[in-house]
Amino acid sequence: MSRDFCNKCGECCRRIAVDFENRLIFFDGIQPLTQEFEQLLTPVDKTNNITFCSCNYLKGKLCTNKNKPQVCINYPSSPFAYLPEGCGFYGETFSKLEKVKQQVRKLKEEILHYETMMVQDKSVQKIIDHHKAIINKYKLYGSDDW
Repeated sequence: MSRDFCNKCGECCRRIAVDFENRLIFFDGIQPLTQEFEQLLTPVDKTNNITFCSCNYLKGKLCTNKNKPQVCINYPSSPFAYLPEGCGFYGETFSKLEKVKQQVRKLKEEILHYETMMVQDKSVQKIIDHHKAIINKYKLYGSDDW
């Protein structure tokens, strides 16, 4: 994504949601929490099983880490990134997320089409299974409801 949208507010690094129990980080989508990234974090607040952390390299509104992990350099690279309120990337990520949702809805329509054909053809079942596998990749993000 273009870096031009960044407001330089530092909020994305001030409130990073982490599930330490399941080793997940809710930052640029839902990703495994690596030890490298965990070492950058200081817990500041906890709600249920989610711990909100601040990056140790955040000073004021700026990052002072000269060796940023790739996830930080690329943020937000995913339309599933967790953006703070007022983030300049909101419009761009919203647009990309809507495209993904549209693709998932199209796959669901095709599945319905093939299922209503009532064809006992293995090639059709392979298509249905393939579509369902793609849709399931987005299950954590709510694809069941798209």
